[in-house]
Amino acid sequence: MSQFVALRLRKLPVVHWFLEPNLELESTQKVLVRTQQGQEVATVLRTRPTDVPVKRGDDQFVKEILRPLSPEDQQKLQELCQKEREAFLKARALVAQHKLDMKLLRAEYLFDQSRLLFYFKSEIKVDFRDLLRSLGQAFRTRIELRQIGVRDEAKLLGGIGCCGKEVCCAQFMTSFGQVSTKMAKDQNLSLNPAKLSGICGRLLCCLAHEHEYYASFHGKYPKLGAEIAIGSEKAKVMDINFITQKALVGFLDRRKLFVPLAQIKGRKEPVTGRNLWWSQEEGQPEPDLDTLLAVYGITEVVQKAREAKEAKEARKREKRQEGAGGPGAGQPRSRRTAPATAEGGEGAGPAPAAGAGEAARRDPGAGAGDDRGDRDRARVSSSRQPAQPSQAGRPPATGDGQERAAEPDDLFPAPEEDFPGEAAEDEAEVDLAGLEDDEEPDEN
Repeated sequence: MSQFVALRLRKLPVVHWFLEPNLELESTQKVLVRTQQGQEVATVLRTRPTDVPVKRGDDQFVKEILRPLSPEDQQKLQELCQKEREAFLKARALVAQHKLDMKLLRAEYLFDQSRLLFYFKSEIKVDFRDLLRSLGQAFRTRIELRQIGVRDEAKLLGGIGCCGKEVCCAQFMTSFGQVSTKMAKDQNLSLNPAKLSGICGRLLCCLAHEHEYYASFHGKYPKLGAEIAIGSEKAKVMDINFITQKALVGFLDRRKLFVPLAQIKGRKEPVTGRNLWWSQEEGQPEPDLDTLLAVYGITEVVQKAREAKEAKEARKREKRQEGAGGPGAGQPRSRRTAPATAEGGEGAGPAPAAGAGEAARRDPGAGAGDDRGDRDRARVSSSRQPAQPSQAGRPPATGDGQERAAEPDDLFPAPEEDFPGEAAEDEAEVDLAGLEDDEEPDEN
């Protein structure tokens, strides 16, 4: 019967999944496998049926499961362990002879003795080419040197953690995840490096294992130092134990009380946004907001905040009403009227003739030159008019580009009648300028 088998080799404990079609294997059983490097001894961790999906890598390191270990194979394995010890001592002496800054950790033979692996640790990059030649001459086999980090060192050698058990990386971990100090803060642990570090000198991996459990309580219960209402008294949260699910609270008279987390309820005050916590036993009604404010002693503060909020909303309503009831409210905006010409005085220009709108839609630029010509004629006429002293005693506007604030009498100057010839010449020049800006003259 086919089944998936999880295998762990003797070297760095990485789990390899393999589909075994014939052999019936059990957990903790040792087998002989053929890998990409040669024959090795592996331990069966667990088995699964083929209908259960498993995560398998693209590059299958294990090629075949040859057989379970026989008594002869186990005897040979013991002899290999003795050879590995001798090889480790000899290689360490060669490292000291070459004066290399590296720490040799472990030596390992493959089961068919086709390769000898050495694991070492170093803080810097080591040039071990001379050492590799010396090891090849000493052992007469293929040598492989592997540099690993401090976490892999603890995973390879094993050890006892601060909890009194074997370290997690050597016991069941197959890969290292990210661990941060934020996980320690969420678990209310002291940020002491000596207490948060493992035997490898890095943050404890168990912080990541337990973080999901502690994160499930985040935001559901008060923080340390927060105030809580216990009946008609106010207390302060001193400690929270998420394992026993109890909170230790202290009163003003130095009394202490353990409160189950299941009895702690909370809500947010709508005006100030403050969190209000209280203890409520099962079957009791929830206290009203005024009662909680009285226990917390913030009734006057909340009342002032409410009044300030209501006054602010009233001012906003008044502004909206003033804007809605002002002059011209509710009426559509009219188009900007054309500027008054010298001939039109203060009134608006004459109404367009019937059919002018349709002609403008057919040819939008048809009337642009006429309007522009009227404006230019008005400007030229005002510049030709003799300067009149202003009411405020300011110098009048000149025709050389200087401008001043227009007075009421200057906005609509009277048309000139003394020099009709010059005005006609100016009008002719303005009409030509309008044609050059708007459209080309028709040659026909």
